Amino acid sequence: MLAFIFAPFYIFVNLYLARWVLRWTGAYHRVFGTKTFRVLFGAVYAFLAVTPLSSFVIKSPVWLHRLLKQMNNFWLGCLLYLILAVLLTELILFIARKWRKKDFEGVQRVRQVQGGIALALVCALTFYGVAHAERLYVTEYDIAIDKAGADMTVALLADLHMGYSTDPAYIEEVAAAVNEMRPDLIVYAGDIFDNEYEAVPEPERIGAALASMQSRYGAYACWGNHDLREPILAGFTWDTKDSEKNDPRMEKFLEDAGITLLNDESVTLANGVTIAGRKDPSRTKKVGQSRLTPEELLAGADKEKPVFVIDHQPKELAELAASGADLDLSGHTHDGQMFPGNLTIKLMWENACGHIKVGDMHSVVTSGVGVWGPNMRVGTKSEVVRLNVRFTGIN
Repeated sequence: MLAFIFAPFYIFVNLYLARWVLRWTGAYHRVFGTKTFRVLFGAVYAFLAVTPLSSFVIKSPVWLHRLLKQMNNFWLGCLLYLILAVLLTELILFIARKWRKKDFEGVQRVRQVQGGIALALVCALTFYGVAHAERLYVTEYDIAIDKAGADMTVALLADLHMGYSTDPAYIEEVAAAVNEMRPDLIVYAGDIFDNEYEAVPEPERIGAALASMQSRYGAYACWGNHDLREPILAGFTWDTKDSEKNDPRMEKFLEDAGITLLNDESVTLANGVTIAGRKDPSRTKKVGQSRLTPEELLAGADKEKPVFVIDHQPKELAELAASGADLDLSGHTHDGQMFPGNLTIKLMWENACGHIKVGDMHSVVTSGVGVWGPNMRVGTKSEVVRLNVRFTGIN
């Protein structure tokens, strides 16, 4: 319903943006002001602008559906920076009018300069963002927990968002980076899928890559808010029956890859560490379930020994700390994924990305392996996290 409500606004914004681009290009050469160019540009722009709808409606052939989805992801990122470029131009012109008491909007040379700079920035940020999204980083944190135990290396992954923007070769690179750490434990902090199991390219190849990751105590995961079957139109979810949202193929995929799903459950590892996985609040609500409170989740854990929690969204940090958790591992935020989101995201979360302490508990939030929506990263990085966990208590 919200998608239809916002549709007129989306149309208006795109007409406004297209008008600005035609102004900028038309200032450079008379060819760009001809009817032929305007019709051709309008057709291409309209095709890209409608990909959120066309990729949602057209399901077959499969190759066309996937292509439209990929173009939609590219378009959404490009659209963001085109909007910012036009808003910045409007702001500069407004200031110039107030300062110089002159309207520069119709001056051809001004249009050439502003248009050249604006379009160059849009193109540069768009193509940089696409390339940077698949550059994998390894981020390292040292964690000291005042309990007895043997030191551990933990590999933290989140937000793979395996779907239309996923390259199987990139997942293989992720697996190689994890194996290079020689971890004792591998943790997946949710959003492994991207709402459609069918969107996973070459699932056998990707599953083999995940299964190739080696660790002493195994691999554990919790669900995220996108780990369910749910149609999405331009970022807006399309509601379906609760019973249809759980896709058994997702859980089977994890099982085949040797990943243990903890769904408001906990296990004790051979070294005495308790690891608990929380249900995601958004997913739980959508599938008509409920989830345990931090106190209920950790009620049976031996608090004399280390307690780790996997929770996709970094919420209820104080409650988890009070319930006896020593380490909370999360994702979800993507660190904002794309500028200026990397600046505003910090206003929304106590720990938007990185490592902080809440009481005696360590909270670690990763910016994630993959992307959601635009297949770009600007101002953030795709990462796997290596945690060097030291236990400083006396045995």
